[in-house]
Amino acid sequence: MPGPTDASSGLAVLSVHPHTPEPALYPTERDLNLQLGQTGVQCCCSVSAPQPGCHVPQLHMSSTMWYIMQSIQSKYSLSERLIRTIAAIRSFPHDNVEDLIRRGADVNRMHGTLKPLHCACMVADTDCVELLLEKGAEVNALDGYNRTALHYAAEKDEGCVELLLEYGALPNALDGNKDTPLHWAAFKDNPECVRALLESGGCPNARDYNNDTPLSWAAMKGNLESVRVLLEYGAQVRVTNLKGQTPISRLVALLARGLGTEQEERCLELLCRAAGRFEIRRADGTLPKELSKDPQLLAKLTGMVSEAPTLRSLTRCVVRQSLGVRFLPTAVKELPLPESVKEYLLLRN
Repeated sequence: MPGPTDASSGLAVLSVHPHTPEPALYPTERDLNLQLGQTGVQCCCSVSAPQPGCHVPQLHMSSTMWYIMQSIQSKYSLSERLIRTIAAIRSFPHDNVEDLIRRGADVNRMHGTLKPLHCACMVADTDCVELLLEKGAEVNALDGYNRTALHYAAEKDEGCVELLLEYGALPNALDGNKDTPLHWAAFKDNPECVRALLESGGCPNARDYNNDTPLSWAAMKGNLESVRVLLEYGAQVRVTNLKGQTPISRLVALLARGLGTEQEERCLELLCRAAGRFEIRRADGTLPKELSKDPQLLAKLTGMVSEAPTLRSLTRCVVRQSLGVRFLPTAVKELPLPESVKEYLLLRN
């Protein structure tokens, strides 16, 4: 499963996919050392006269075909060097992206699993992204992991995201696991990218192969700011994935493992306000096994669940849902309500 890269080292080697226990391998420098097979071409383009005692025509390459094949191999080599230069793997110290493109490097050629535009987004090089787009890089092309450049940019850099969207990147493009760029921006807690994607039509309630939404991905990491932005755009809190998990239960699992901080506690409070009411038991009536290891957290949550939700809190939840998927601060502002009620609807008190 593809993931982010480390800009300091060019291409990163692995990232943990939130649905799988094993880390997924990502492109490395070794992947870029492609075997281009630059050997002499063993084909022919013209036929010479038979030599004495020979019954088969002797074949040799014409100068035209030789030139064509040499040009193809040269361009392929330049395209590989383009990838390496973008990733700061300086096999040729004097290479630069603009010069390689001018000399014929193909901005859309795949090398292994990578394309130049995807690589530029992986290292968050905004200038390079803009140059590649100006030179004709296909903004919605898929790499070897079935990801668009926007999937990589969403993890890293708001500037790259905005450039790609300006050139027509699809904000709801799906990768191999049906994850959108918004899933990855939320998982990496990049609220600026989350906001940019939502402003451009990203769906806050998009479901991946496990029926997880971007809010679920943000909640499982306790990413407070990303959760806040998603809720501002109408992300649903009462959603369940194929394993019966909700955004709140995924955050509770994080807290129960003793990995929570004050930020995660505030994230839980925000989600509970947005939900109006919630359950900590699964559909079959059992408690998540993580809670048995944290009696203090279990007691706190049991107390919260046992209290009947107020009519006020339930009304807030219903009103927010009725406003739909939109920027709620603007929608609420237009309602004929006292300012204190508007603040309450926006989860600010």
